[in-house]
Amino acid sequence: MSEKLSKSLSKPALQQKQGVVKAENKDQQSFPLVSASTMTNQPVQIEWLVENILEQGSLNLLFGEPASGKSLFALDWAFCITAKLDWHNCRTKECDVVIIAGEGFSGMQRRLKALESKYKIKTPSKLYISKQPAQLLDKNNTQLVANSIKAICPNPRLVIIDTLHRNMDGDENSSQDIGAFISNLDMYMKPLGAAILVVHHSGHANKDRSRGSSSIRAAMDGEFSAKKTHNSVTLTCHKAKDFEALNPLQFELKPIELEWPDSDGEPMTSVYLEYKGGATSNKKSKLSAKDETILTALDAAIAEHGVEPTVEIKTEYKNFDSPAGKMQKVVNIDHWKEKAYPLIKVTGADPENAKRVAFKRCRDKLINQSLMVEYGSYVWLAF
Repeated sequence: MSEKLSKSLSKPALQQKQGVVKAENKDQQSFPLVSASTMTNQPVQIEWLVENILEQGSLNLLFGEPASGKSLFALDWAFCITAKLDWHNCRTKECDVVIIAGEGFSGMQRRLKALESKYKIKTPSKLYISKQPAQLLDKNNTQLVANSIKAICPNPRLVIIDTLHRNMDGDENSSQDIGAFISNLDMYMKPLGAAILVVHHSGHANKDRSRGSSSIRAAMDGEFSAKKTHNSVTLTCHKAKDFEALNPLQFELKPIELEWPDSDGEPMTSVYLEYKGGATSNKKSKLSAKDETILTALDAAIAEHGVEPTVEIKTEYKNFDSPAGKMQKVVNIDHWKEKAYPLIKVTGADPENAKRVAFKRCRDKLINQSLMVEYGSYVWLAF
């Protein structure tokens, strides 16, 4: 552009000529727009805080029943991120993490001490924990918390809110209150460049969803649950907005004695999560009418031809006593077929082959759903 032409244009006109549109006031400047044509110039790479679990800048929910291990997962992730440790083969990105703890500050100290034993290192200085809950339904208070984080942490990339109930003085069943809570997180926490992880309780009636308004789940980029059965805890991903959900993972609660003595001089105790590998799904597909018929035939075959399990079977499979105190019987698979085949209704040019296929499909399904056990030429019902 010539100097003469440049001088002849007003400043806004010159900016428009150069492809720059500048807002006239601060309110307009705070609401940025980008040209969609620039968004496909290069691929956007996902920046993981915990690979395949927590994405930088995302909003996430981790729910579970009381004492289900949900807070243990959140603290374990925070510890590994700040210590630059892989979390059970999942890579992490080193950064500052803030936990807004609603309760149990002394319990948090013991859990951190347990993690020091698990990972054999000192708790990282990049992990910050509040001594009190925050009222994040209030805009001014949320801004105060965000400013405090900014002042203390040079590189905050994850803020954990544990729990939603303790950090929101409102009605979690109200979509209006939840909307205000999420809006405050978007307005004041996300500008820090931080991902948010909200720890919450599961529903009273339905343990497979979080408690409260459905708008909680709708707002999340990722949703996870911690479910405890005896001493085992399963981590499951229920929602993954922009990435492939990880398969369920199995953990065991590992009790540990700490170096600290209690008031009686006895060692204090705590617990951490010990990784046990992939978890098997508990979901079972519904048996069809044909499957039910074949299963009934197995019951009939055991009643007529059942025998006591061999020594080899008893050695391989324990607990053959039924809940009623009777010895569980096994039956040769051929006796089962003799009972089942006449009951299987099929159509087509080759009914015998169709019956074999139907029988095998049902047999595999019963084994996969732990309704039946097979060993060698014998089968039996599983308790």
